[in-house]
Amino acid sequence: MTDPIDAISVLVVLEFVVMAAIVLLLVPLDVAAPLLPLLLVLLVALQAYRS
Repeated sequence: MTDPIDAISVLVVLEFVVMAAIVLLLVPLDVAAPLLPLLLVLLVALQAYRS
């Protein structure tokens, strides 16, 4: 069983990834560009956590 702190951390990262994806769909790319590096890092972290 995972530690509750780990589960909360994963949920926070997942929430940010989903919200960043929605922002990328709704606003122009030049406005949302600062979110891209952090989005990519967090996606890689989620993938590493799953495997």
